Amino acid sequence: MGQKSHPIGMRVGIMKSWPCEWFAKTKDQSADFFVEDIQIRRLIEKTFPRSGIAKVIIRKTETSGEIIIFSAKIGVIAGKDGTKVKSFETLLKKKFHKDFTLTLKEVKLPELSAKIMAEHVAAQIENRMPYRRVCKQTVEKVMEKGAEGIKIQVAGRLGGADIARTEKFAEGRVSLQTFRKDIDYHYTTAITKYGVIGVKVWIGKGTIYNNNNKKKSASSIAMDKLSK
Repeated sequence: MGQKSHPIGMRVGIMKSWPCEWFAKTKDQSADFFVEDIQIRRLIEKTFPRSGIAKVIIRKTETSGEIIIFSAKIGVIAGKDGTKVKSFETLLKKKFHKDFTLTLKEVKLPELSAKIMAEHVAAQIENRMPYRRVCKQTVEKVMEKGAEGIKIQVAGRLGGADIARTEKFAEGRVSLQTFRKDIDYHYTTAITKYGVIGVKVWIGKGTIYNNNNKKKSASSIAMDKLSK
């Protein structure tokens, strides 16, 4: 069996920050905060299923907290006049007995988010679209937005086959062992008539250098082009 490290977890503390920003005073409080983070993330996925959410950052103390959601579909999450945001804040207070503030931030390039792309592929497979066409179109779409490379892996009873198998679609360069490489990764599942199909997406966004070096990552260059 393969022994592989998580592409994001192995870069935390080196060139990626923690998705949860809080400080616990005791070990028991640290465990409680950790479990609470998992419950909050599950509640967000349940309340806003496949709403183009790229990343969730949780900041909190013993009595209050802030949840920052980066999404490509802010209007879907906010609702009319922000009614969904207010109701979700009320739900959080009722369940966790804390005053949480929900902040929404827009993702300008959703094609460079592995989570959004993985959910897109899974949704298309659930809608009975040919998985090869879906994966190839996703690869082309991501590369057009300035990614250095992308790799998609789907596994399961593909196309309703009797024997499960794994297929990969890749283009460009995704250097998983280089810590300077900005790699985004996500795993999700597609629930189909034939069973569960796993979808993994790796997106290479380029190399992150020191501040003294003038080189930028591929995603930064693409953002600069869009802003002009």
